[in-house]
Amino acid sequence: MFHVVFRLIWRLIILVIGAVGLWIAIFKLYPAADSRMPAFFALLLLYCGIAYFFIPFLFRLLRIFIKPNHIPLYAATGDGWPSDPVNLAIVARSKKELRNAMKKAGWHEAHPLNFKNGLRALGAMVFDKRYLEAPMSNLYLFNRSHDIGFEIPTGSGSPRTRHHVRFWKLKEPVIADRHAHHYAFWKEQLQHFLGLERDIWIGAATEDIRMIDLQWRTGQITHGVSHDADKERDFLIQTLKDTGLVQKVHKTEPGEVLRFRGQHIRTFYITDGGIKVVRLK
Repeated sequence: MFHVVFRLIWRLIILVIGAVGLWIAIFKLYPAADSRMPAFFALLLLYCGIAYFFIPFLFRLLRIFIKPNHIPLYAATGDGWPSDPVNLAIVARSKKELRNAMKKAGWHEAHPLNFKNGLRALGAMVFDKRYLEAPMSNLYLFNRSHDIGFEIPTGSGSPRTRHHVRFWKLKEPVIADRHAHHYAFWKEQLQHFLGLERDIWIGAATEDIRMIDLQWRTGQITHGVSHDADKERDFLIQTLKDTGLVQKVHKTEPGEVLRFRGQHIRTFYITDGGIKVVRLK
């Protein structure tokens, strides 16, 4: 009972902080900015402040006491909200073998996300310029960001639209990690592969089909994605099959058919809840 009351009080505190912050931003900061610069730039400054700083701050404050505790069938944003469905796994001897197989299948390894690469990707999207290794935003599984990502641009070669996948290596967590049950879940699902002296790479594959969409919780700008995550998973597997490097494709059923809203205003993901496991030769 105490726990429920505490959560309600904490949510009320966040609500009050949010209301006060929005009131200050709209009725104090915006008029001050509008008096010193053109209205467009004042509105742009207000939007950036609310979408990229204030709202994420409130969510992180909320997550201090209210922790996400989902079965890991989707990767999450840094704030713990659902994002891309987790829908495949690849069994390979090493990270090098995974890289070689994906490269042979036509996939480009994504550059790490930093200021320089992010700025280059933004320019490539705005001006529709070729950037085959554009970085991906950080999504989290097992309480850490993805270890490696791959992509295939679908248009002119710019990151406006693309097939892309993020991979996390399955490794046993420290005992104190509150996400240790996530490892236990995957260990149970993939127990037949754990004794093969191979690495297991858990993947989340989705397709960016529009240059611009909005995150419905924060209002931040992001890619628009296809709702059919299973189609993207099967596309990736087929590219690997075409190389002749696939020994076998297994399927495990970790849950029911899923339909959930990810980050995007216009997209509800639909997936059959199955994980396809690709074992490389």
